Amino acid sequence: MDKEVILASHSAEETVKLGTQFAKDHLRSGSLVLLRGELGAGKTQFAKGIAEFFGLRENEISSPTYALVNEYEISVNGIEKLYHLDCYRFEKPEELIELGVEEYLYPQHAVTIIEWPERIEAFLPKARMEVVIEIVGVNGRKIVIGI
Repeated sequence: MDKEVILASHSAEETVKLGTQFAKDHLRSGSLVLLRGELGAGKTQFAKGIAEFFGLRENEISSPTYALVNEYEISVNGIEKLYHLDCYRFEKPEELIELGVEEYLYPQHAVTIIEWPERIEAFLPKARMEVVIEIVGVNGRKIVIGI
């Protein structure tokens, strides 16, 4: 990552909008986005914003906490799929292998978003973008984007 951008959000809705703008400015086919932050920080809200850029409605997007991965068919700028992983429930990083690690970590004609990437750190490629969301008050968030 060569560059760091720091943003502020004051609501869940604003976090969604920042996710949409991030997707518009930075995501291309093959992009891998890691979302870091504590429970309730807004990772899924940011992911919803990314999904909205790709034409999905906010109510179509949910956290894949129990499913582990959600796949969405899209068609934007040569991108055919959006993968959204939530590794919070992983007990061992090896569980990712069972999901088909190559397809998600090295997406072809797709974009992958991973929440709780620290659970699979050993498997993550160096080519990625990182978004760290920090809680700074009841509704305030500091969003640090590494590009």
